[in-house]
Amino acid sequence: MRTEAQKLKRRHKLINLIGVLVLAAAGVLIGLLFFINSPPLQAGYAAYQHRVEDLEEYVLTLRNIWLILLAVLALYTLKSVVPIFPIPMMCVITGLVLPMYMSFAVNILGLVLLVSVKYWWGRRLSGGRVKRLLSLNRDVRTFFEGDSKSKPWLLFVSRAVPNFPINTVSQIYGAMGFDYADYVLISLLGFCPKLISYTLAGYHMFRPLSVPFLIPLILIFTLSGVSIIGINTMIARRQKEV
Repeated sequence: MRTEAQKLKRRHKLINLIGVLVLAAAGVLIGLLFFINSPPLQAGYAAYQHRVEDLEEYVLTLRNIWLILLAVLALYTLKSVVPIFPIPMMCVITGLVLPMYMSFAVNILGLVLLVSVKYWWGRRLSGGRVKRLLSLNRDVRTFFEGDSKSKPWLLFVSRAVPNFPINTVSQIYGAMGFDYADYVLISLLGFCPKLISYTLAGYHMFRPLSVPFLIPLILIFTLSGVSIIGINTMIARRQKEV
């Protein structure tokens, strides 16, 4: 029977492997940039473009901007209560159906709503309930243990890392009484690279072999791979110290 330490070691190795695979995906996309103009690739790309022309034309005919805005903001707010569409999907959708300047603004406003709902909910929690919240996720508990002075930096990192529990972190910072304005600003700064990359990818979705589409994806995969490995390493070190 495996001991707890062996299980943790196996888990950290698996997460590191995932990080490496994500970085490898970034490498594949970088390689694709060098062969983007090759005749075989362009031939397949032309066939793809022909198939999506009708879809692109339909998307361009969407004119009820306010309805789209309300729908996206409603999804962001709902996500703070129940896990639904992931943030990358919502960023891509807005980039796909809205003008670039508007899609950035909508995603920023949506993220503010998303991180605010659970923050204010967390302000109502007692110390005992915060401890229980931390106990539900070992990695989150390990991540936030230690000197409270590092909390702004940890907030930024937790927002930059993909798939880190957004709502749990929001509740923790609300319960700690962290300054709301600083909390929102740091959260947005952490989300910013992903928000920009996914929105640009959505905007250029119908041109998948274009540099403006591939570069954001390369940035996303690189950031994700590095952050997965970095956070996993930090958590492993902290768990050894406990």
